[in-house]
Amino acid sequence: MLKKYILSLVLFSSFASLIAQPVTTVTYDVMLETAENAMAENDYVNALEWFQKAYKESKDKDIAVKIAGLSYLMRDYEKAEKAYDRILKRDRLNQYQDQRLYYAKSLKAMGKFQEAYNEFYSFAETTEDPEDKADAEFEMAGIKKMGELEQNIDAVIKYAGKKVNFGQAEYSPRYYNDGTLYYGTFGENKAIEVEENGESSYVQIYTSKKNEEGEFEKGEPLSEEINRPGYHTSNVSFSPDGKRMFFTRSLLDVNEVGQSKIYVSYKNDQGWSPAAEVEGVNGEYIATHPVVGELFGNEVLFFVSDMDGGYGAYDIYYATRQGESYSTPVNLGEKVNTVGDDITPYYNDGTLYFSSDGHQGMGGLDIFYSNWDGVRWSDATNIGYGYNTSTDDLYLSFNSEGTKGFLVSNRPDKDKRRLKSKTCCDDVYSVDIREIVIDLMAKVTDANGPLLGAQVDLIDLSTDSDKNTKLNVTSNDFNFLLDSDRKYKVVFKKDGYFPDSLEFNTFGLLDDYTVKKNMELKPIPVEPEVEIVTINQAIRLNNIYYDFDDDKILPAAEKDLNILYDLMNQYSDMIIELSSHTDAQGVSTYNQKLSQRRAQSATNWLINKGIASERIKPVGYGESQLLNHCRNGVRCSDDEHRFNRRTEFKIIGGPETIEIKREVLKGSDEKKN
Repeated sequence: MLKKYILSLVLFSSFASLIAQPVTTVTYDVMLETAENAMAENDYVNALEWFQKAYKESKDKDIAVKIAGLSYLMRDYEKAEKAYDRILKRDRLNQYQDQRLYYAKSLKAMGKFQEAYNEFYSFAETTEDPEDKADAEFEMAGIKKMGELEQNIDAVIKYAGKKVNFGQAEYSPRYYNDGTLYYGTFGENKAIEVEENGESSYVQIYTSKKNEEGEFEKGEPLSEEINRPGYHTSNVSFSPDGKRMFFTRSLLDVNEVGQSKIYVSYKNDQGWSPAAEVEGVNGEYIATHPVVGELFGNEVLFFVSDMDGGYGAYDIYYATRQGESYSTPVNLGEKVNTVGDDITPYYNDGTLYFSSDGHQGMGGLDIFYSNWDGVRWSDATNIGYGYNTSTDDLYLSFNSEGTKGFLVSNRPDKDKRRLKSKTCCDDVYSVDIREIVIDLMAKVTDANGPLLGAQVDLIDLSTDSDKNTKLNVTSNDFNFLLDSDRKYKVVFKKDGYFPDSLEFNTFGLLDDYTVKKNMELKPIPVEPEVEIVTINQAIRLNNIYYDFDDDKILPAAEKDLNILYDLMNQYSDMIIELSSHTDAQGVSTYNQKLSQRRAQSATNWLINKGIASERIKPVGYGESQLLNHCRNGVRCSDDEHRFNRRTEFKIIGGPETIEIKREVLKGSDEKKN
C-alpha cells in the first residue's frame, strides 16, 4: 500500500521552469515527458495536469487510463469512476479489462456497494492474474460482511468545523486533560507548493479551545520548541497523567514519507519543554503514530513502523518503558497486523483501536479494535457504521471518560472545504456518545419475504444535510441513528425493483425510542426484446470459458449452453455449427486440435441433454479467425488475447431465421440472454 497514509494525501505541487511556459509553446512529446517526470517524482498534481493536456491533443486511451489512475490515487473517486466507466465502455477489444478492478474500487469508495460487488465479481471471474483475483475476492468479502457490522447508533459523528479544518489535510486530533484539542495541520486551504529553492509549508501541531457555545475556536500553532522549522510535526498523543506529549517529526519526498522519528516533550509551568528524541523506538526506518498503553503490567509505547520483519507495509509495534528509554520494539502479531497498512493506534483500558486496509472492511482504511486479555490479542473487529464509511477513516481516540472523541476521515460532507475534490483530503470529525438514543429500524421485503441486497437512504428533511446511505447484502435489516424533533424521508432501492419511500418525524421524543418501518418493494416487469438471427450469422456465447489448455465445460458455461439447448428444442429442425476459437498464442496446429476438442466438449453436453448428434456440427477453428490484431509475432495483453478465445454457433440448416429473446430491465442498459 502507498505510504501516503502516514501523513495522508497532501497534494504537493512542485514547480519546474517548463510549467511556467504557455501551453501553446510546449510540444506533445514534451507534455508527455513532463507528466512522466512529475509522476516519477510523486508530483501527482502536475502529472495529472500535463497528462490531461496531452490527452486533449491525442485522445490516446493509454493516457486516459493514467488520468483515471491518478484521479483514484488522489482520492478523487467521483472523477476516477467516470473516467474508468468511459474507458471500459469504449474498450471493444478488451484492452483495458485489468482496469476494471480499479473501476470497482472507485465505485466502492463512492458508496455504490452493489455496483462495486458486481464489478468485483465479474473481474474475479475473468482475470488470469491470481493476485488481482485475490484482491477482488477480498473486496467482495468485505462488502458481504457489511450486513454484520455494528450500527453504533449511539455515536454522533460530525464535521468539526472550518475553524479547525482547512482545505488541506488534518491529522491526529487528541483531547488534552483540560479539554483542549491538539491536532496536526498545514493550516492551508490550497495545494502545497514546493518552490524551486525547496521551501514549502509544513504540518504543525495546533491547539484549539471551545468557546461558550461549545464550538472549537480557530486553532493556533505551538511554539518552535515543538514545531521545528523544516519538519512536518504531527501525530500527537499524551501520557494518561498529561505530563508527557509524544509526536513525530517527519521529512517528505514530495507526497511520501522519507523519514519520521518519535519525540517527547514534558509539561512544565512555562508550557511544553523542548522536545527530545525518544530512545529505543527510532531507527533506520519510519517510526510514527506513538501512543501510551499498558501490557503485562508495564507502561508501553505503541507506534507504527515499516521496519524489516513485519507482516505488511506498516505494522503496529510496542516498546516497554525503561526509565526514560524503551526496550526493543515487538510486533503485535498477525491478529492485529496484516499484509496491508495497520496504523494510527489508540489504547484505552485493554482495547487497542487502529486503522487498517488489510482487514476486510467497508472502505479504504477502516477502524478496527482488538482486546488484550493479559496474554494475547483478540481477532481484529471492524468497529462498524458511523465510525467507518466507504472512504478512509482513521485516528480514532476518546477523552478519559470515553464520552467524546475524534476521528479523521476524507468522507464527503456538505460543510467541508474542497481542495481538489469532495474526498481528496482528511478532516477532523467529532465523536459524541449519546445518552438518549432514537433510532430507525427498517426492513425491506418483496412478495416472497426478506429482500437481500437492498439500499436504504435516510434523508433529514429538517436540514440540508447529506443523506445517510446503507447497503445490506447479507440481510434485510437497516438501522439508523435519529435526532429528536426532525422530519425524515426514507428511500428504499434495489436493482430490478421500483424504488419506494416514506416519511416520518421524531417530534416530541424525549426518551430512548425505536421507530420501526417496513417496506415491500415491487419488481419491475421484464420486457422481452426480440433479436432476429439469420442463417450463417455467428452468435457469440459470452459465458463459455475454459481453463487454460483444457476442454472441460466449466459451471459458468452451462448458462449459455442451456439457452442454446432451449433454442434447439424450440426450433426442432434447426441444425447448427458449434465452433470454438483460440488466440494466436502457442503452436497453430495444437490450437486447432484444442479448439476442436472444446467444440466437441460443448457438443457432447448438448447430446447428453437429448439433442440429436446429427443436428450439431462441432468445428475447431483454432487461431484462423482472429477478431483483432493479435496474430503471431504481435505483442498483446492477456485481455486482448482473451477477446479471441470464444465459442459461437450459427444456423446451417432448417429455419432461415430464428428469434432470440433478450430480457431488458427498465432503467438499465443490461441485457440478459
